[in-house]
Amino acid sequence: MPNWTENELTITGPDVQKVLNAIRSESCADEDACILDFDRIIPYPKQYRELDQRAHDYQQKSFAIDKDDPGRQNKLDALAAEYGVEPGIPWLKDGFNSGGYEWCCGNWGTKWNARGISLTTRKDSSKETSRKTAQCSFCQTVHNTEHMTVWVCQQCGSPLPDSQPLLAFMEFDSAWSPPVPVIEKLAGMFPDHAFELKYFEGGMGFSGHARWSDGEEQYHHQYEYSGPRGG
Repeated sequence: MPNWTENELTITGPDVQKVLNAIRSESCADEDACILDFDRIIPYPKQYRELDQRAHDYQQKSFAIDKDDPGRQNKLDALAAEYGVEPGIPWLKDGFNSGGYEWCCGNWGTKWNARGISLTTRKDSSKETSRKTAQCSFCQTVHNTEHMTVWVCQQCGSPLPDSQPLLAFMEFDSAWSPPVPVIEKLAGMFPDHAFELKYFEGGMGFSGHARWSDGEEQYHHQYEYSGPRGG
């Protein structure tokens, strides 16, 4: 098992919900796990994904052959022929173990996706706004909002970004180190927003604080850390 780095990410800007929609997983079983998906920001390569799926499918088919099935050997032989392997092999080498691990470490800054994710949002009271237009995050229609009482897109019916911007505060864990390249890429995707990352890893004794705005890193400070967080 890895040491876990505890991360805190704060997002501010004119349309924080648009950012949250962009980083949300398209499919996952756990609602909390859907909140932040590194793959939506820096996509995991197709060749590793396909090898991962192939290994998963093989294992599922292998496990489905009952040990007491009188035709077990014939089924194992057929499965082996389908995948081009020796009969009875319990698993295939997946994409993660065929270069995917190195890719994740090099491109995400951590070997796995985020876990233990929680999100809270509130009105960003530090921001005053006099916006007279709002753009729908879904169909991109721009509306004049001066006389609007209900902020709903007249084209598709989706809620429009609030007149007072949101602040999003996200907490999540990452394996061994913070996903700095992921947040850096995210900041470049939304240069009109600010991203502030704090992280703590007590096991290896480090912490850090970084901030991006206008698509650029403003600072990244790292410190020694001996507290209880992470590890």
